[in-house]
Amino acid sequence: MSATVRPAVKEDLEATVTMLNEHSRRLHGVDDVTPADLLQYWESPDVEFGRDILVAENHEGIVGYADLGFYADQIWLDVRATDDESLPDLLPAIENVAAAKQPDAGLMAYTSEEDEPLRDLLSRSGYEVIRHSYRMRIALAGELPEPEWPDGFTVHSMRDGEERRVYDAHNASFADAWMFKPEPYELWRHWFVDDAAFDSSLWFMAEHADDVAGIVIARAAEYEPGLGWVRILGVLPEYRQRGLGQALLRHTFAEFERRGFDAVGLGVDAENPTGAVRVYERAGMHVERTNLLFQKG
Repeated sequence: MSATVRPAVKEDLEATVTMLNEHSRRLHGVDDVTPADLLQYWESPDVEFGRDILVAENHEGIVGYADLGFYADQIWLDVRATDDESLPDLLPAIENVAAAKQPDAGLMAYTSEEDEPLRDLLSRSGYEVIRHSYRMRIALAGELPEPEWPDGFTVHSMRDGEERRVYDAHNASFADAWMFKPEPYELWRHWFVDDAAFDSSLWFMAEHADDVAGIVIARAAEYEPGLGWVRILGVLPEYRQRGLGQALLRHTFAEFERRGFDAVGLGVDAENPTGAVRVYERAGMHVERTNLLFQKG
């Protein structure tokens, strides 16, 4: 029986999370999202709920999901399904939503390298792979080297009232990243500070004199118990090539290990121009998963 594609409603939340986690377990053996994580997207100020989020449903329940986001003059599509037969209906349906929302925007889609049905559909639908990203990981085995801070630098967890300093440092450190575009502060705050897993003690600021030189924004990955997650690691251009990124990373590892975590992970653009992949590899991380970024036409 074919699936019906329709706009999501709030009552779909739990069933959608179950489907997304089943999809992730099939590909990678672990869950991918919590209800709080998905609700944060559904309630984002730039999402039109009732239009930007679709589900595919058959007699067994929700078997597919698609949503979109607008960033850097592109519309980014997220399409996933446990019933592969729903994909040929889901993809054009979310493309139609994108065309109505922003007719002149380019279309981007991303997926795990292991999701062969979606990869094949995207290729047949006029998308081409233009970029790769990695999910990297390190096991916390109690033998990690201590951070070596460059002379004149100090580090502390973010204090109340320093959120905008971190926001400014985030924008400055990623200004030369591929397709980076600063978000308005309130939208950035929604994604980072209003995150259900927000913990300011896992936000680290490296300073030189009174200047913020580098930051880490980290959190517990509640969908995968025992995993710490580095959402952002950034070093401002004028402070690079001094070992600061490596020190921040090791400082973060040590804090997660102190709290009893088993591993730390992060995502990174495989072609990152600042050499971030090499920094992570030197810190002992390895590539766990490869994701593909597609562009249409």
